[in-house]
Order: sequence, then structure tokens, then C-alpha cells
Amino acid sequence: MEHVKRRSTYYTEAKVRAARANVQKYDWAGAARDKAVAYAERIVEKGMDYVWELVPSQQLPRSYQTNQILGNLSPLSDAPPSDNPLNKLGNYPWKADPLSVPWKLTDPTSGYSFPTNDFGAYYRSGLDAKGEFDPGLADRTLLVNTLYPEKGEQWGVDDGFGWVDPVSGYRYTFIAYYTHWFLWFGAEAIILRSLIALRDAYLFTGEAKYARFGAVLLDRLADIYPTMDVSRHDAKVYLNSHGGSGRGKTVGCIWETSTAKTLVSAYDAFFPALEDPELIRFLQQKSERYGLSPKFSASLIAANMENGLLRETYEGFRAADIRGNNGFHQSALAFAAVVLDSDPETKQWLDFTFQAGGYERNPDRLTGGNVWNTLVNDVDRDGHGDEAAPGYNRLWLSTYLQVADVLEGYDRYPDADLYEHVKFRKMFHSVYPVTMLGRDTAQIGDTGKTGNPGTLLNLEESVLAFRKYGDPVFAQIAYTLNGNSASGLHSSIFTDEPERIAADIEQAVALHGRFELGGTNLTGYGFAALRDGEAAAGTLRDVWLYYGRNGGHGHRDTLNIGLHAYGLDLLPDLGYPEQANAMDRHRKEWVLNVISHNTVLVDREKTKLHVVGRPNHYDSGGLVQLIDVEAPHVYPQTDQYRRTTAMIRVDAERFYAVDLFRVRGGTEHHFSFHSAEGTVATEGLTLEAQNGGTYAGPDIAFGVKPEWDGDNAPAAEYNGSGFHWLRNVERAIGPEGPFSVDWNVRDTWDVYGRGSGADTDVHLRLTMLNAVDEVALADGVPPRNKLGNPAELRYMIAHRDGRGKSLDSLFVSVLEPYRVDRHIRSIETVSVTTDGMPVPEQEARAIRVQLANGRTDYIVYARNQEAGYMVDGRIAFSGFFGLYAEQDGRVVHRYVHDGTVIGPAHDSRATGPGRVEGAVVDFTKEMSAHNYVDVRFDTTVTSLEPLQRAMIYIEHAENRNAVYTIRGAEALEDAGTYRLDLGDVTLIHRYKNNADPAEGYVYDVAAGAKFYIPLSPSFTSV
Repeated sequence: MEHVKRRSTYYTEAKVRAARANVQKYDWAGAARDKAVAYAERIVEKGMDYVWELVPSQQLPRSYQTNQILGNLSPLSDAPPSDNPLNKLGNYPWKADPLSVPWKLTDPTSGYSFPTNDFGAYYRSGLDAKGEFDPGLADRTLLVNTLYPEKGEQWGVDDGFGWVDPVSGYRYTFIAYYTHWFLWFGAEAIILRSLIALRDAYLFTGEAKYARFGAVLLDRLADIYPTMDVSRHDAKVYLNSHGGSGRGKTVGCIWETSTAKTLVSAYDAFFPALEDPELIRFLQQKSERYGLSPKFSASLIAANMENGLLRETYEGFRAADIRGNNGFHQSALAFAAVVLDSDPETKQWLDFTFQAGGYERNPDRLTGGNVWNTLVNDVDRDGHGDEAAPGYNRLWLSTYLQVADVLEGYDRYPDADLYEHVKFRKMFHSVYPVTMLGRDTAQIGDTGKTGNPGTLLNLEESVLAFRKYGDPVFAQIAYTLNGNSASGLHSSIFTDEPERIAADIEQAVALHGRFELGGTNLTGYGFAALRDGEAAAGTLRDVWLYYGRNGGHGHRDTLNIGLHAYGLDLLPDLGYPEQANAMDRHRKEWVLNVISHNTVLVDREKTKLHVVGRPNHYDSGGLVQLIDVEAPHVYPQTDQYRRTTAMIRVDAERFYAVDLFRVRGGTEHHFSFHSAEGTVATEGLTLEAQNGGTYAGPDIAFGVKPEWDGDNAPAAEYNGSGFHWLRNVERAIGPEGPFSVDWNVRDTWDVYGRGSGADTDVHLRLTMLNAVDEVALADGVPPRNKLGNPAELRYMIAHRDGRGKSLDSLFVSVLEPYRVDRHIRSIETVSVTTDGMPVPEQEARAIRVQLANGRTDYIVYARNQEAGYMVDGRIAFSGFFGLYAEQDGRVVHRYVHDGTVIGPAHDSRATGPGRVEGAVVDFTKEMSAHNYVDVRFDTTVTSLEPLQRAMIYIEHAENRNAVYTIRGAEALEDAGTYRLDLGDVTLIHRYKNNADPAEGYVYDVAAGAKFYIPLSPSFTSV
């Protein structure tokens, strides 16, 4: 007989003892027990036969949608999919109560139930000698509409494989949807929900009945699980989460990873109770009646579970039937290995989890879990994975955390302590830097709804990180997420004295203050945030720019910007699509496309995929904050695709932003911009309404791709403009002079507590100063099945047309968020000359902004930071970016970044070196939490203080960047050599050889590489 384990290896005796003590001692732990017990008791009341019969056989298909063409479409509605009421209730809105009303779905928009036949009776009539459903045995006379006979005998009838509406021809997979969402997967799925409730009720109380019932269910699952295979059913009809592979078991392979972990954890929890005589007697009767494997002893029952669940997890992993996003399947196999607790299998499985390898097709298989390579190669220096969207990257942490958790303290595999791995530790630091207003996660890629507040910060993970690493930022985050209090904070229910951590968190916050972020530039991930204001005063505001990955769960949104002010997201991204699959045309042609974001579309085509842009300048923390990034590879026909955005403080509550977007190359440029839901007014534009159609043309219907727009490829391969998703078009041809578009936004998400969609006195005004050929306003439609999303957003599109010739555009805009009254009186372009001659606009631009408080700002931008310019005939400037401010006839502020001069012509003395240059001597070559780069300067450096918090830009040959924040600087004993502290940001790019880590690393820097460090002299501050 095969090995059967002798102990619980995850739910150890110590953990279970702690949990049972905690539920008696702490209210929150007692509440967890009570919740589990309440549902477990409902299952126990049904009896063990009911539990055994819960598990359906392989013959029933599963599908996460009810219709393969239009998704969640009510069969009772004649409305088009865009206006269908069911779409407005979310991705998966059908309702069911599997415990009380089995085999029935309810349409929440009408109250009708489906299928209309008694499917339970039909299913039972088809059970074979082994208790499994065989459609060939089932009584088809039971396939009759008994709920709504007035609609016809076959209306809404489903035999398990769907009902085809004779009018529309659509197939509605009611039972497949029910089987997916209410039997196998999801919060209401009765099989896993029952298993979890019985597991936890037993762990927390020790009452044998919960383990008995749970073991009955688990044993029946072990009988059935090896035969489960979603690929037996048509993937075009029965949709599952498998990423297009068609693989999976109870559900698609991506979500199957969660099911596998639940099954494995339940076995470990119930293991001590398998000697229960009542359990053995019941299962032996079932095995004899249905011809199953013998089950007359605890060891036989355990062997059935190990073979049917744990070993099946390993086989499913290898066959790619249990394969999800990074960390999903690795955590499942690690869990199964530890719970099996068998030599040599456990070591073999764990080795396979960590070894190099990946997903291969023909045949489908996983050749290794690739954990070490993933951490080193794919987790960037800022702790993010390669899926772009913060929500999906965060899943890497939560799932790899499961690997770390299950291996912590496990004596058969002591060398794999993920908590000590530098990149794993860095993953805990990935989410909070993209938090805006101290509470909202920046919406990048497939994240959230259209502008809705919400954070991906996790209280439990923050407490854990503080307990593990002691970094006060995690205490601050936990304190904030807990309502600015440490009261009630605790560690896991399975730890001794879990509430001891609260006092440590309280002390850390008292010493270091509350959670409050300054500027951020994550050069590995590709995200910069310029932040100002104070949380206590309610004045937090920000501008952010994304320049990271634009594939996977990312959008083609390179150099997209966002902005928050007055508590609102004023430049909302569209967020998560209607369906995250390759067939959703609204997603592929619009939501993911360039035109739906605040960036520039070139030649009416999507950008190419890229990893991360190239930051050139960054400065934060003062009256002027700045980010300057280029993305040289997203459009091959351009040799410049670069955005420079500055946030300029007006006072403690207000600011404006100056935005310069340079695009050189391509024959058409479309600058797309939208604010939040609200009314729009314009100035300097004479708009005429287009007679129907879309932005693609008056004869192009909404959502219908024109023939000229890309090729005839399916939605998954579409690379066109997306113009046909913009409707209600107004156009202004050849506008003369600057123009403004002003959005008076609504409080879509009820941030102010006056009702969702309430009008506000908050505005965002864009003033564009460059010449364009046309300006259009049009409505773009956010995902329509996300509850609360606005019906449309008003877009402004500024178009330049080279008429077949290459263009060189510099889009120059001022963004002014304001409340009630504007704080800017006027905005205008002023002259820039050198040696008395005008400078081309693409070389240098200057803007004069007159504020309502009497201050006048001159903002200067120049491509050549070493040249000398004269601004408005009287202000000398030499640098990349500068601000010169006057009030009441006196200078109140002068700022220059990467430059030396800004000021009146008669007072144009140099402020000091504008940048420091030099070469790399040495750097940290091992994976470390403490990193440095040793350098020699070509520039005379009299003080190291200006280098603190500056950024170093090092030459980099590959398609990434080598830009780092300097945390500290010191002179070394080797004269002329200085060590720049980079903190926990590694300089390692990847392994040289994935199959042999011993060969070492490829680095983002090299000895001898040149670098520059721009400085920002700022003086005469207000």
C-alpha cells in the first residue's frame, strides 16, 4: 500500500491548539468560529447521504457565462448587449441558493428562474451504478418546462448542456453556469463552501461531527476528482478560466489552483479524525454499494484522499490542468507536497515547484514551477510582477506568500525560506507606493472600476510584514487600514497571543508618525507619482504617470497620466474590462486601446508592447515637482515619444500642472484626454455636431469596426484606432490660438456622501497652447457591466495630420484642478530666443501663468539643458526645466532642474552645477537587501548633500533602464571614489542561465558605464 502520512503538517498540533485557545479568548476569533459553525451546522442537518451526493460527475460541463456570444444576456430582454439590464449588475449576476433551491438560477432583472425543468429529477434519473451521471441513462421525458408552461413546453429547458433560444439562436448554458458558480467555484459554491466551513468548524472547536461530514465530502471528491476535465467539453460553448489553453478540472486551470488548495488543506485538517468509526462505517457502505475502492479503515480512506487529491494535484500541475497566474499553481503544489509529507515524493514535488521550467504546448505541460527564476528574473526591482495591473501583481505576493507560509518551519525542506529572499521581501513594498490620496490604488491596466476609490493594501499582510521584518511602514499601513487605530489588530488565529502585535504597531506609529507618502518614482515597474498636501488638512493631491508594461493585464497606455484633487480621481482610467478575455471587442478595441487613455495615438494604431520606459528626469518634494520619461520602442516610426509633466504648487490647497508631450515621427498624432463624469464647457473652440456615427466617421456605427481600421483579424489581434467606440461627436476644424476644455465633474462614487453622481463644484480645466488641425469632443463608454460605472466620459481629442509627411509635435497643456473659482487668471506662451533669434518650438517652450493670488509664473522647458536662452525678452535660462516666479514686483521663487541659470538677464549668475557626471566603478553583485554603486565623478563635487534623494541615471544597453534613487552618499578610502547607497533596490536583472543559477547574474549596470545625476537648485522660496 502507498504511503499514508502520520501527522498534520500544515495544521500542526501547535497551530490547532492556538486556534482553539484564541476562539475562547478573543471576540474576532470567536466570530470566525461562529461563522464557520453556522454554515457547517446547516450541512450537518442535511445528513451524510446529502453530503456524499453533492459532488457532480465529469459529465456535466461548467461555464462561467450563460451564453458563449454575449455573455450575461437576459433571455427575457430584447435590448442590445450594451443596454441589457443584466450587464449593469456585474460580470456574473445570476443568483442561486444551492442549499435551499438546488439546480436553479434566477435572473435578477426579472425574477424568472432557469432552467424551467426539474433538472434535479432528471439528473438523479441518470445516475449509473457508481453514482455518476450518464446522460444516456437519464429520463428525457423530464425535460419539460414546468415553471412557465404558458411559454411553451421547451422554453428554458436545459439538459445540462444548455438551452438554445429558437428566436435568437443563442445557447444559454444555465446548468453549466450553475455547476461552475454554485457547485464548484466561488463564494456561493456549495461544495467548497461546505468543505471550508466544516474544516474551520472542526479546527476551531474539535467537534468530531464536523470532521466526519467534511471527510465524507472530501472522500467523495477524491473518487471523482481524477476524472474531472473541462477539456472534454467544447471550450467555445462552455467558457472557463484557462487563458485559451482549454485545460482545467472542475473549472478552468487558472481558477482550479484555488480549488486544489482547498482540497489539500481540508485533508490536512481532517486527517486526525479519520479513525472515526461512524465515518469508516458510512464510507465502507458507499464503497460496497457503488463498487468503489475499499474503505474499511482510516488508512484506506486516507490513501484514497492522497491518491485522488494530493497526487492528482501533482499530476494536474504537470499536465497544466492546474495552472494559473504566477504563484497560483506553485502554491498549490507546494501545499500538496507538504501535506503529503512523504519521502521521496515531497522533496521531488518541492524541487519541481522551484526548478526552472514553464508552460509548454503540444502537449500541454508544465516543466517546472520556476519559483527561483521568477523571483530573480520577473519580479522587478520595485517588487512588482510582470502583469502590469497592480491588482494582478499583488496576487503574486498573496500566492507566493502561501508558498512561504506552508514551508515555514517544515522540517523536510528547510532551505526554501522565501521570507529571507530579497525579491520576495520587496514584493511587500510593491503596492503602497502606488497608493494615491493615502487611500486609493492608482488605476493601471485591469484594475478597479472607472475612477472608483479603493485600495489594494491588505491589513493582514501588512501586520504579517511588520511582524516578520519590523519595517515601520507596515505598522503605519496597518494602523491606517484599521481606522487610524491599533485596537484589535492581531496576527493569525493560528498563532499564540495574536494580539501582542497591536502594542508594537502602536509604538511604531508613535515613533515614526502615520502613513504618508511623498513623491515616488518606481523605475523598475514604470510609475511616478508627484504628491503634495497633508492628509490631516484634507489637501492631498497628486499627478502620476505610468510608463511600465503595456501587455498582459496592462493596457496600451504608455505615458498615461492621472490626477487626484479635492478627494476625487479627476483623470480616471476605465479600469477592469467587461470580460478579461480575447473575445471581448469592447475590451480589445477600446478599453485596452491607446485612444481611451490620456496619452497620444500615432498613425491610428496601437502601441507595440514594451517592458518599461526610460526616465530622464525626476524631482519631488518642493514647489515644483517633475517627471520626464520617454518610451523609445512603442512606436517604431517615432524617434521621440516623451512626456514631461510638472506639478506646481499655488498654495497649501491648490496646484496646477504643466504637461509637454513630444512625438516625433509618424504622419498622424491624436492627443487623447478625458476627465471624470460630468458636464463639459469649452473656450476658444467653435464646435459643430457631427451628424451621427462615431469618431471613425458619420457613417460608422458605434462599436462597428470600419473596414479601413486595421485588418479583418479577430478582436484578439486588433491593432487599430478604436475610433468607432467614440460617439456623440463634435468637431472644431483648424482652431485658432489656444483653447480650453473644462470638465465640471460629478461625484460618481459618492466620495462626498451626498449621493452617487451628485454634482460638485470641482473642475478640471485643460488649456492647450500648441496648434492642432482639429479638436473633437466625443463620448467614450466605460465597461458597462461594472455596477456604478458612469454611462460615458467626455473625451477631447486634439489631432495633428501630416498628410503623409512625418510630424514633429509638442503638445503643450496646462491642467488646472479647481473648486468653485479658478486660481489661474491667464495662460499664454511667451518667446524663447537665443542670440536674439527665435528658437523652434520643439527645442524650447516657455509659458506665463498669472495666478489669482497675484503671482506670475514663468515655466521653461528646453531640450538642450546646456544652451543659454532668453525668455520673454528678459529672463535668462539654462537648463532642462525651470520656474521663475514674481509677485508684487519681486522675485519669490527660482527653480531650475538639470541646469544652472534662471533669473533676470541682469542677475543671471549660475546657481551651481546643474548635474553631476561620472562613471561606475563597482556595485553590489549579489542579491542583497543593502545595495550600492561605487562611482567616480567627472564633475567637482564639493558637497554630497545635494545628492541625497536625487536620482542616478546610468547607461543601459538592454530594453529597460538603470535609474535609481540615491539613499545616501559617502566618500570611500580610495581617493576620488564615492559609494552611493541604493537601499533594497537590487541591480540584478536576471540569471545568466536559468537552468544553472550558479553561473551568476546579468546586471542592469556595468563597471565603466557613464551616468548623470541632475540637480535642482531652488531658492528664494515662498
